[in-house]
Amino acid sequence: MNRKAIYTEYLERFRKDLIANYDKLGLRASGKFAESLEYEIKGNKLLMFGSHHSLYMENGRGPGGFPPLKAIEEWIEVKRGLPAIFVEKKKQFAFIIARKIANEGIKVPNAYNEGKVISDVVTLYLGEYIYQMLDDIGEEYMREFDFVSDFKNILQAA
Repeated sequence: MNRKAIYTEYLERFRKDLIANYDKLGLRASGKFAESLEYEIKGNKLLMFGSHHSLYMENGRGPGGFPPLKAIEEWIEVKRGLPAIFVEKKKQFAFIIARKIANEGIKVPNAYNEGKVISDVVTLYLGEYIYQMLDDIGEEYMREFDFVSDFKNILQAA
């Protein structure tokens, strides 16, 4: 198997593991996080992209500035278990939620999100899969770039 095929295999596994952790933690509402995950291979650089709100699922959000009301309205429509009144009056509830987020931010971990939706998967890859990929590719190819450093940068950005 060539290097690009091996990279693709591991990036696809990484993407699927991120989605599985997202679902395991009960964070799926609209599914936009899962839908937004894409990867790219540029030579020996492996990139994973996701929606902007991925950062908030992982780290929370500080107070200041209203989050997008439309996104909160969409979340209300698809989130299971909310009282029917939320859906019926979603514009009003979206505004109340946005105001609370703007004033207080969102702390993660919390009762609804224990956090680590991304970092737990990255840690698994640093601890286990990188060695499998090393075996698959061969160490001579791995010398061409700093794979561990790149994954640590992903973890720090998350």
